[in-house]
Amino acid sequence: MRIWVMKALMFNGIKDLELVDVPVPSAKSDEILIKVEACSICGSDLRIFNHGSHRIQKPTILGHEIVGTIEFLGDNIRNKYEGLYSEGQRVGISPAIPCGRCYWCKNKQQNVCDNLKIFGYEFWGGFSQFLLIPFTAIENGCVIPVPEVLSPGEAALIEPLACVVNAQNSVGVSPDDTILIIGAGVMGLLHFKLASLYGAKKLFMCDKVPERIINAKALGVENAYVNNELKYRLNKRGADLVIVAAGTKSALEAAFKYVAKRGKIVLFAGLPDAEDRQIISSNQIHYNELSIVGTHGSTPEQYREALRIVSEGKLSLKDLIKEKVTLEEAVSIFEQQNFLENKPGRVVVFPNK
Repeated sequence: MRIWVMKALMFNGIKDLELVDVPVPSAKSDEILIKVEACSICGSDLRIFNHGSHRIQKPTILGHEIVGTIEFLGDNIRNKYEGLYSEGQRVGISPAIPCGRCYWCKNKQQNVCDNLKIFGYEFWGGFSQFLLIPFTAIENGCVIPVPEVLSPGEAALIEPLACVVNAQNSVGVSPDDTILIIGAGVMGLLHFKLASLYGAKKLFMCDKVPERIINAKALGVENAYVNNELKYRLNKRGADLVIVAAGTKSALEAAFKYVAKRGKIVLFAGLPDAEDRQIISSNQIHYNELSIVGTHGSTPEQYREALRIVSEGKLSLKDLIKEKVTLEEAVSIFEQQNFLENKPGRVVVFPNK
């Protein structure tokens, strides 16, 4: 039976999010309609809610950490990708949709595509009961089968892990390096887990929120400290690699404070638009021979790599899920400014519960 109306969280503007009924998108023969099983709340979703984004045309539906089951499979897709997709199949979404034609796409760096469009930004996102997948996402490999061995919550966290894969592959992780991760939220913890898997031995983490440090220690981060304690714990030389996994000015300042000479700083977390013009000491970069590396998002291939790592049991995501909520409950999550500080971990929205 055709379902005509679905519930969704509509973002109307800064700090304006409401649960609404909207028509279910009608999928054409070269499109896929998925029933959203889970979509986790990313820090960027909260940043958009609180500060807005120049990329978003309102009203829209946020959410890009998405997993669902195929509700409708267009005939052209069924024929063109015979055997790859089927109705009822679970799929994850690599949310950054590349054009497939520009220089970056042709060099397999689709996350910096000149014509990039992203679910939850240019396209409606996953905080809804159903999601329309356009042909450009399908032909560029953004719809990826997910094994049933993973729970919907775990599968939703594949996307943020893929972003971490992109970041760490961009700079390389050496067992001999001292690595500092600034930010003990989910992204910082994912960086810790992946760096450990890659063989890093000297890992440090800091955060301004004591509850997050307590949570990090409980998850196995031995050298996790509140910011003002770190200077007494880190060696005098500093960190060879600093990963900024918190989107704040103070995190960026801490990176330059603790990085070693000839060290690398990874700018992993973005800042609100109004705060993204920072005063960085070019002399410190020059005389200490620092390398500053920005990383953003991930490619469909990196999504598959993250999925493989988790599916093979090499890295667990279960302990990062702290709250499971409905669409209606999610509204209050966005409105609670300190929710993520008081409850470290990912909040996963289940739109069809």
